[in-house]
Amino acid sequence: MRLVSFGEKGSERVGVAVDGDILDLVTADVSLPDSVVGILEQDAFDAVARAVESGRGTRISEEGVRLGAPITRPSKIVCVGLNYHDHAAEQNVSLPEHPLLFSKASSSVIGPYDEVVLPEECKQVDYEVELALVIGCQATRVTEADAYGYIAGYTVANDVTGRDIQFRQRQWHQGKSYDTFCPAGPYLVTKDEIPDPNTLDVRLMLNGETMQDSNTDNLIFNVPTMISSISHAMTLFPGDIILTGTPAGVGIFRDPKVLLKAGDYMETYVAGIGTLKNNVK
Repeated sequence: MRLVSFGEKGSERVGVAVDGDILDLVTADVSLPDSVVGILEQDAFDAVARAVESGRGTRISEEGVRLGAPITRPSKIVCVGLNYHDHAAEQNVSLPEHPLLFSKASSSVIGPYDEVVLPEECKQVDYEVELALVIGCQATRVTEADAYGYIAGYTVANDVTGRDIQFRQRQWHQGKSYDTFCPAGPYLVTKDEIPDPNTLDVRLMLNGETMQDSNTDNLIFNVPTMISSISHAMTLFPGDIILTGTPAGVGIFRDPKVLLKAGDYMETYVAGIGTLKNNVK
């Protein structure tokens, strides 16, 4: 199942992607929640499946509607830094012994095809392809063995980063949190469609040129380890997002550096989920 949020920004509705169309779920079953988070909170996946199978409801061509991020305003975004072997190698740094956690403001989230806007105070803005985990139910101090049971599904994210702000402050929150710095989507793909999230190709292209090309089998800390570790530090709620890290190829560590500028076009891909397509303004 591929859940979406669609419609004008701030007024998104919940839908399901079906054969190139978006099924407006509330028109198929008025008893369903009107947001993806609501579906997660009520564990309404069976009811959604019945609505799809019923043939009722309004279907709109996916090409004719704006998609928002599947989770438009998560209660939190937790990120895992330095979590690919090749990303550590390109920086010539030691592997972390434990997941390195930081946060990203939920107000940075935009849709999969929305514009990324460069703030005038950021002079070195970078891209980062990431597999994003979406939490399905409240998770507190869960074990690695139980971790998959707390996942609703997966989406694609681009952890856009103001490197000069990040390095100047010696912490990551502000440089990661500017408005539009977290394109996400296009779908929330439910976990039943992704048998193993630790074997997915991830790729980012900038103006048609491949910048990052790796696989989640290169993660230092795998999906259950991340969920368990994070949930021991903080309670996770339905719709919370975990950004799992980025592989080698980020612009700041290239020679010469490759940094985002107005007019650039990014394509951010994770196998089995989809591709973000974002112009830079």
